[in-house]
Amino acid sequence: MFSDIFVHLLQISSVSAYKLSKDTGIPQSVISYWKSGEKLPSAENLLKLANYFDVSVDYLVGRTDSP
Repeated sequence: MFSDIFVHLLQISSVSAYKLSKDTGIPQSVISYWKSGEKLPSAENLLKLANYFDVSVDYLVGRTDSP
């Protein structure tokens, strides 16, 4: 669920993994794990992503359909 939402946000925002990494300090390797669904982000990184994409943490984890 998270990976689908995350990939969708990257696509609609036209943000590459490289740009997200540079803007947030999150390593590209970690972003790749999230995109593939191999790993989930920590609470700290969920907050970074929510702030970066201007969505709620609940939206990122699939608890609501409203960003």
